[in-house]
Amino acid sequence: MSENWIVPCSVKFYDVVEHLGDRDTIVWRKVSALKEGDIVYLYLGSPYSEIKFKCHIIEDNVDEATLKENAYAIKKSEGLRKYRYIKLKLDYTYPDGVLSLDKLREHGLGQTQTQARTDRRLQAFIDSVNDELNV
Repeated sequence: MSENWIVPCSVKFYDVVEHLGDRDTIVWRKVSALKEGDIVYLYLGSPYSEIKFKCHIIEDNVDEATLKENAYAIKKSEGLRKYRYIKLKLDYTYPDGVLSLDKLREHGLGQTQTQARTDRRLQAFIDSVNDELNV
């Protein structure tokens, strides 16, 4: 059974908005127990402060060749294989403000510093937004 995750993104590190405006896949560092088939909500930090993208994991252990082709995913200070990486497929781009930090916090979101599973209350809110938007 798939799980739902909030994955924070710093647009200061990499402009994920521009990237997913041109492409429908992205390679991202894996810190938690994310696995193929899981749903990932990309939370963008300042200046956005919102969930902007819904994706699903199509590969949960990206090989070295794919990682080299997507070098943007690697922080220069980290080196090539310090972390594992996942490949995400974009499912939906949310309109601005629909899943803002304020709304997410009203529905149980805690910190946004690390990859974390959504709890039932937060996921129910996200599901209701998805239903409303026919996602």
